[in-house]
Amino acid sequence: MKRFLLIFLSGIVVSLPTWSQNEKIRVTVLYTGTASPLEGSTIQGGSWFKKFPMVHPAFLIEHPKGIFLFDTGLGKTAKTQVQDMPWWARLATRFEQEETAVDQLKKLNIKPERIIVSHVHYDHVSGLADMPEVPVEILPQELEFTKIKGASPAVFPSLFSDKTPWKTYELENKEYEGYSKSRDIFGDGSLVLVGMPGHTPGSVGLFINIGNKKRAFLVGDTVWNSEALENGLPKFWLSRKFADTNSDEVLERIKELQALHKKYPELLIVPSHDAKAVAAFADLMKL
Repeated sequence: MKRFLLIFLSGIVVSLPTWSQNEKIRVTVLYTGTASPLEGSTIQGGSWFKKFPMVHPAFLIEHPKGIFLFDTGLGKTAKTQVQDMPWWARLATRFEQEETAVDQLKKLNIKPERIIVSHVHYDHVSGLADMPEVPVEILPQELEFTKIKGASPAVFPSLFSDKTPWKTYELENKEYEGYSKSRDIFGDGSLVLVGMPGHTPGSVGLFINIGNKKRAFLVGDTVWNSEALENGLPKFWLSRKFADTNSDEVLERIKELQALHKKYPELLIVPSHDAKAVAAFADLMKL
């Protein structure tokens, strides 16, 4: 949680934000797949003559108080799972699979204690099936979203089972960086969830604060393309119909992110699928 350090300069009291200094926290990007759609499909006004490199990551977070995944990326059965999508949605869903998160975790000899999902679209939760024993933390409204038949072409039965170990949680009524509700996961300000409804009803973003120079904000699929934040642009209209539950709310989220960037230009805002932004985040976490 944000705290404040009072610094006395020439008799003037200045209030500056400080953040967790726990350098023992490690964050690793686990790449599980790639995609190369035309840029125009990812952002309003984008080019239809060049491709936009996208990735499907899971984020491994190791904190002294616990280890968890933020999203899972594509799982072992991803290509079979998407057969549950409507035919027209499958035409727009193309990806190249890489090593799954569960296989990468085995190589690292790491077992996450839980999985926190940004939202329940297939490319963020496909790997749940590979780790059926790991508790999955989710907002109640997002869990309800999984039960609504036809609510989204990116949410379908083969992603989940009756035995999926869901564990719902509520965000607290504590303002954090302009967001009215938040959850400080370990109580030290290093990892803070905030509500970001719009793309789905229970989408969340994750602030990562490791020292003053390692600050990032994982924003899921509020936007796919970082350029959307620079110019305040939504996804291409057809992509919005396909992907966003509430386009008006997504526009509000984009405005919030623009205001946040203006306030903290050093904060790295990371759309989950933007290959360039995710690579920059991975490099930042290695410093």
